[in-house]
Amino acid sequence: MKSFLKMKKCIAILAIALCSNAAQAQTINFEDLTLPTNSFWKGTSPIPKDSGFQSGVGFFVNSWDTSWGGTWSGWGFSNRKDSTSISYATNELASIAGGGNNNSSNYAVAYMSYNPEINRIKLPKDYQVGWMYVSNSTIAFRSMQNGDGFAKKFGGATGNDPDFLKVRFTGWYNGIAKVDTVDFYLADFRDTTNTNDFILKEWTLCNLSSLGKCDSLTYTMESSDTSAFGMNTPAYFCIDDLQLIFTSVQDLDLHADIDVYPNPFANQIFIQNKNNSILQAELMNTQGRTMYKKVLQGFQKETFNTSYLPHGVYILKITEGDKQYFKKLIK
Repeated sequence: MKSFLKMKKCIAILAIALCSNAAQAQTINFEDLTLPTNSFWKGTSPIPKDSGFQSGVGFFVNSWDTSWGGTWSGWGFSNRKDSTSISYATNELASIAGGGNNNSSNYAVAYMSYNPEINRIKLPKDYQVGWMYVSNSTIAFRSMQNGDGFAKKFGGATGNDPDFLKVRFTGWYNGIAKVDTVDFYLADFRDTTNTNDFILKEWTLCNLSSLGKCDSLTYTMESSDTSAFGMNTPAYFCIDDLQLIFTSVQDLDLHADIDVYPNPFANQIFIQNKNNSILQAELMNTQGRTMYKKVLQGFQKETFNTSYLPHGVYILKITEGDKQYFKKLIK
């Protein structure tokens, strides 16, 4: 139940993320990467520091340390679908969700380095981060579910231990970290009601829009299960469909001459054009499907009949000449 509630909370998305115009948004979905069937890539030992791979407009840092027999960290990518095996040899980079988001093939996997420069995605300067999907890796999920040779079972023997695993995302611009960060819980047993405890198993939207304009995105991880050497919980998580938003996007709420109400809505949405410009209004669901599309003349008021729409999050896009404005609406 709590996992579902967190998914609903994280679905607070910037509306531009649903726009298909590549000049306005870029989705990094890793489908441009080539892999043999049922395999993964985590670099090749040894490789220089700050190596990695490019997907879309993002560069994902990857590094190998030749000490201790050679270990990798940073970012890899995978098309593994095995949500059961805990073999590091064959299933280290697998998503517990059983493949990519929305049944896609490829996705990225992070393995936290203790060198913060490695836990980084490099991004173009003219975009801001919007959102992405996150899931646990199979190995991390099964470790928290059952325990392993190094890590405890989350909740302990009684189920009452207030365990958690979270990832914290930080945005950077011109070498300076943003003040705001985003915490995303991969598992959370802190609630006093055990039925609210969860270990994330499905792909879940994580809203990053508060980070604003970034030229890189970094992460750290924190677990309740730690030792003198750091986290005992396997330090993995998976991402897919990272959305980047063109920085010229404007919030509809900032437009004084367009009123949209009510929000939340039930059976109707009213749109009032308060100037003489011609507007195009488009209501979309979170999959980008258009539910309504109408033109408003100057000073026109339009009504959308929404009685048949299921409850959920919707995006209203208003086009005014060469400008576009967006607003999140909830039923």
